[in-house]
Amino acid sequence: MDRARSAMQVFSEVDQSRADEAVTAVAWALYQPERARELAELAVQDTGLGNVADKIIKNQRKTFGTLRDLLRVKTVGIIEQDPVHGLVKYAKPVGVVAAITPSTNPAATPVNKTMMALKGRNAIIIAPSPSGWNTTQHIV
Repeated sequence: MDRARSAMQVFSEVDQSRADEAVTAVAWALYQPERARELAELAVQDTGLGNVADKIIKNQRKTFGTLRDLLRVKTVGIIEQDPVHGLVKYAKPVGVVAAITPSTNPAATPVNKTMMALKGRNAIIIAPSPSGWNTTQHIV
């Protein structure tokens, strides 16, 4: 918890561009074709669930869709203004995020939750499913 808080303290100071770069880098860690296959194979081996071809498609589509949605949103600084009422809404980190990873999705879930946490400049602690532990450990 202390390490997560320390990391968040540093990352909370980044600008929107840097936050978006971090989110994109995390997405690429799973989306990259060779990596996607490696993680899909490991997930099937670890959990005994699904098949490699379907896992690759699922992981890449989920991750690309999440990236597309996240890059459209501003999460740093002023995110909304209401000049009529004199209101300004600022985005700021909320803290350390806890993320539980299911055995059915031990690669894409931690990646996508990490992308969401980083977009808000938060730290994240991932709790993998015991049967997907190796896959989650590998991607994290």
